[in-house]
Amino acid sequence: MSRSSASGEGYGKALALWEPPAGAGEPRVCVASTFTFRADFFETECLGRFLGMDAHPTESDAVSYMVEREEKLAAARVAVLVDRRHAREKESLRWDVLGVLLHGACQHAKIALLAWANHVRVIVGSGNLTEPGYRKNLEVFGAVDLSRKNGGDAGSIRRVLDFLNELIDSAVGLESKDAPKHRARSALSAVRSLIRNWPNIQTTNPVLVLGGSGRAVLGQVEEAWPSNSPPRRAYVVSPFFDCDGTDTANALIHALAKRRPREIYFDVRTESGSDGRTRVFAPLALIQHAAAQADVFVRRVLPEQNGEFRELHAKMIYLESDDCSLMLIGSSNFTRAGLGVSGKANFEANLAYRARASEPECRTLEKLWPAVDDDWLDLESAALIWDPQPDESDDDGRPALPACFEEASFAPGSNPSLVIALRDPLPKVWSICADGAKELLLSSTHTAPGRHVIPWQGAVVPFVLEVTWSHRDTSEVANWPVNVSNPAMLPPPEALRSLTLEELLLVLSSTRPIPQAVAEVLAKRKSEKGDGSSHLDPLKRFDSQSFVLRRTKRLAAALERLHERLERSASSREAYEWRLFGPVGPMALAESYVREAASVGEARFCLAEIALTLRRVQPAKVALDGLSASAVAEYLSKAVQKLAESAASLPAAPGIDRYAAAAFEQATQ
Repeated sequence: MSRSSASGEGYGKALALWEPPAGAGEPRVCVASTFTFRADFFETECLGRFLGMDAHPTESDAVSYMVEREEKLAAARVAVLVDRRHAREKESLRWDVLGVLLHGACQHAKIALLAWANHVRVIVGSGNLTEPGYRKNLEVFGAVDLSRKNGGDAGSIRRVLDFLNELIDSAVGLESKDAPKHRARSALSAVRSLIRNWPNIQTTNPVLVLGGSGRAVLGQVEEAWPSNSPPRRAYVVSPFFDCDGTDTANALIHALAKRRPREIYFDVRTESGSDGRTRVFAPLALIQHAAAQADVFVRRVLPEQNGEFRELHAKMIYLESDDCSLMLIGSSNFTRAGLGVSGKANFEANLAYRARASEPECRTLEKLWPAVDDDWLDLESAALIWDPQPDESDDDGRPALPACFEEASFAPGSNPSLVIALRDPLPKVWSICADGAKELLLSSTHTAPGRHVIPWQGAVVPFVLEVTWSHRDTSEVANWPVNVSNPAMLPPPEALRSLTLEELLLVLSSTRPIPQAVAEVLAKRKSEKGDGSSHLDPLKRFDSQSFVLRRTKRLAAALERLHERLERSASSREAYEWRLFGPVGPMALAESYVREAASVGEARFCLAEIALTLRRVQPAKVALDGLSASAVAEYLSKAVQKLAESAASLPAAPGIDRYAAAAFEQATQ
């Protein structure tokens, strides 16, 4: 293989892999892993695409984005597994961050499991869940797809589910049913059940190569090699190397033919110094050791790739013989920990693509290789400084938040609280604060290990806590993400909680999507408040019979739209529960009538009408996308029962009571 300039044919937008393919259905599960992490980028760019968000915080009304996000996250299960040194950010309580902690190694796999109702995709690559990882660096990604209709490599998907379960096992946190570790495992189980009967099509490409304890990456590559004749040429791209590198050189040579001719090409980063010398980000010991057993060439990866300047972060190994080739892409740097050569092994995820020399796929693999300099480096030149950058797992020397800080969780409900779980051994000196100032727990007060419940009334719930602890002879500080015990009990955003009956009717009767309708109603409220028009409108100050009739007409339009919405197919219980019991559903409308109706009769009449609307919903129509008709019927029955109880608690309303009683009798049949 020889590639000196980028053709652009192997380039694409990695974020497009997060978008649902045609016919994928509603989003159900997203479980992703990463080494470094930016929560804001993940939520808006990655998660937003997976959920099929129409709104974007930089392009849409903030309320539209918030409402749509709440609605879609209420119906999907999302968790991110981050190496605990970098598990320090959070953007929403509706998805979980789990810190994975390994002793002597790290969680380095970059893998994303995306499950929609009719399609499952696994993304494997070199890029972290950060903006540089998906937009700025030179990275490489691949995907494995499985669909309900066309099938796919179900075996690889199940291996990914097993691998992600391993990561969850290594995550710090409680094992209780209301903990994020249990939710993440439950999400993986849901995907396993989803694909149980989908067509399994045996494929030769790609081959999943997962790294970890007892799983040497290059050993798996040797097993995947598609020929009886061993490869004689190896090409390596890696931004990071060990300071020595001889162990990894031996592992690579072992994968090649046992005798010469053998060729190894190391394509690496370089940097020109002010003194005219060039830093080579690779160890000379590695090059010399490999050169004693093979013909070795070192080339410079060009900083400009396909017309753009890119920082090298891709990890690739290409093996080649005269009749076939194999390309390994993914998260494994050319290091002992990355390849699992000796000692502690990182969690890694890679894909191996195989092709015969006569197949067009072989040319496709070559096009993926980054652009390199035409000239080889003179290995004997005194102008070269061989100075590798250590593995990125040693990037800043920051210690991970100790495992004794086990779980930080918000418990919503009528008596909300922040629950902090600690375990032995605690540092000698430590403290936990919220919002950088409010002290929650301190070692100076002799706080013991265990479960600590802190009432949390009226204040904004923090997404992260700040932990300070003594480490050797210094003091360390790290953020600690806060998860939630029960996402279904989270209160809706303030913008939805503050909707009046009139505003809710306008939202529900609108032909626009709910998020847009809410944004328009709140914008109208703001403008009316500014010009005082709401105080000049006599209909706003006087509840006449005509006013009630007009509101009843709006109720009819709202109920018609509600009926249409409640009869759309749903893929999960969470999705349908949000439609019924969420802040812009029929139960929220009923609560508004109880609070704000002009009379008891109006409230009882409207609750009866809402119950009849629910009675008209056909569960079979809802159950076309995975949710069972019996579950839909159960939720509808539960909602009607709540409406009946609410109506019964109202004072008597002569002239309406008989109609309401008949309506509820019909609705409960």
